[in-house]
Amino acid sequence: MRRVIYSSILRLFLCFQAGCSMVAVNNQSLEYTTDGPYSIQVIQRRDGSSDYRWEIDSRIEQVETCRVKYHRLYSTNRFMVVEGTIGNAGNRYPVVLDTGASQAVFVKENHVLENNLQIYPMESVKLDLNGHHLMLCHLPKLKIGSAALVNQPCFYLERNVKLKFFGLSIAKDDFKDNPVIVGLPALRQFKYIVFDSVRNEVEFSRNELFEIGQPQLWEKYYFVIEEDFHGNTFLFVRIPIAGKATVLQLDTGSGRGLAISEYLWEEIRERIPDLKLRKDRDLYPYIGSLVCKRGVIPKLKVGDRTVKNAKISIFPNDSPLVQDCDGLLGMQYFQDTVIVLDFQRNLMWVKNHKGR
Repeated sequence: MRRVIYSSILRLFLCFQAGCSMVAVNNQSLEYTTDGPYSIQVIQRRDGSSDYRWEIDSRIEQVETCRVKYHRLYSTNRFMVVEGTIGNAGNRYPVVLDTGASQAVFVKENHVLENNLQIYPMESVKLDLNGHHLMLCHLPKLKIGSAALVNQPCFYLERNVKLKFFGLSIAKDDFKDNPVIVGLPALRQFKYIVFDSVRNEVEFSRNELFEIGQPQLWEKYYFVIEEDFHGNTFLFVRIPIAGKATVLQLDTGSGRGLAISEYLWEEIRERIPDLKLRKDRDLYPYIGSLVCKRGVIPKLKVGDRTVKNAKISIFPNDSPLVQDCDGLLGMQYFQDTVIVLDFQRNLMWVKNHKGR
């Protein structure tokens, strides 16, 4: 399958060397380069702005459904993380399965150096972000269990980059392990993914439908995947919080609980009496240290289940974390159960207490 990535975010920073062709189409100038595995198109508009599109042939290879144990990072961070391998040498790395990341794959310096990955093109495409760099990278294969992500669109995050784009909203600290980030565009290519936090395992299937088994043991919540003009994707799930119907961005790359806007908090605060909030900051390294109010709710109704000691952070309406949604739902609320992202039916299944 040919995956296409668009990015208006890069438009102020990408520079192409001489040698590319340029044509005029509908009052826009188009610039192309076809070196390496990516083909890149640059659209220059009359107002001086630019947009970019690049393509690569990508696919997921998997013969049969597989289960993979959580990586040890789960025990301290509570986001969805497994182990994967890069290259013929089988170098092993933690892999964060992150529905909050709206591009397919992100790698860091150690992944590039240890596997001799090609930065493409090293000089002709370079994004400068406050002295740091975000570039295209050719990642031929990333294996997770029996599944292989082949030629998925991949970005290279240079050391210490403080990225504030692409929906990377989780607390992705500069882990010693430097995990690979696999985002929603790659994850949605599976028919379903099971996050089993009872057995600490993830199940992937590229070919089989999710079998419900005992429907009485599951609750279901509809989700939608929205894609903007630039190819960034976002998963929004419809789930009641404290009995109030909400639509929240699901962030499996976050071990936190609920991060919501002041606007949404005003709608649900009467349903959560006597919550003590304190002024604080939450660190989102790819966004920054953000002002918020934090609290812990002794018992919070999330869908049809009750979460004990539910963490909540409330952000100003103009905070970059909630500019495009009313809130984010992290994995702290599901650490004692099983959830399934059923991409064929657009359903999130949550195992209820009888199924624990």
